[in-house]
Amino acid sequence: MVITIGDDVYSLRNDNLKGIYFRAPVFLRSHKKYNINEQLIRSQWSSFIRNLVVFENAKWINHPVNTYRAENKMYQLHCAQSAGLLTPKTYVGNVLPKNIIGTQEYIVKPLDTALFYNESQEYFTYASVVGGSELIDSNIKDAPVIFQEFLEDKLDIRVTVIGNMVFPVSITKQGKNIYGDWRVNPKDSLQYTSITLPKGITNRIIGLMNKLDLTFGGVDLALSKGKYYFIEVNPTGEWGWISPYCTMPLEIAIVNELVGEASDEKSPL
Repeated sequence: MVITIGDDVYSLRNDNLKGIYFRAPVFLRSHKKYNINEQLIRSQWSSFIRNLVVFENAKWINHPVNTYRAENKMYQLHCAQSAGLLTPKTYVGNVLPKNIIGTQEYIVKPLDTALFYNESQEYFTYASVVGGSELIDSNIKDAPVIFQEFLEDKLDIRVTVIGNMVFPVSITKQGKNIYGDWRVNPKDSLQYTSITLPKGITNRIIGLMNKLDLTFGGVDLALSKGKYYFIEVNPTGEWGWISPYCTMPLEIAIVNELVGEASDEKSPL
């Protein structure tokens, strides 16, 4: 493959390409309306990007095949449990489970990232806290959803994993734990604090990443009643907003991992 940038020409081959940063496969989730010509162009560029897997000797962050597989939430939960991580009690289906209690609260979220466009406006669906009585009166037969137990007074933790390095930060609002999905809040309204996880939890996270065959991931945990729960992992998670709160800039760790110069700093092993 030949890349030309201005007067510079780069020739990429299997024997000289060291690393590939596969940032975000957004073409899988686009619901915008395109004309025929735009659809053809996008489909061919999408195919070209997928065909980059021909560079099999390069260090991928992350390999597309592993990324697509790891984005499946049921598979994530299965691997997390296999790695020894606690997960909230979870139900997936389009029929309400019979043990729903009307006086309790539950977490309801989509099985896949729900990103929509309507009249040039972008919409994104977050996890929602829903009362049991509301669920009992609801109709979900048209599509499956995820139900999870509601974790009381949980502390949100984002763990950015790069190779064997982990960068965990707690997420609070005005110094307090956040009710529901912290992502519904503007990022600049929250506080991020670098923390240290128990070694056992850190090693289980690394074990999960190995099971998923991921080099990079944004792992969401919830600390409730002294227990760490795995919520999900995003193989192409955003990290620029959180980098200033880590002791080592994440961009440096990513570059080092791509070129094979990973640091021992923050390594759990």
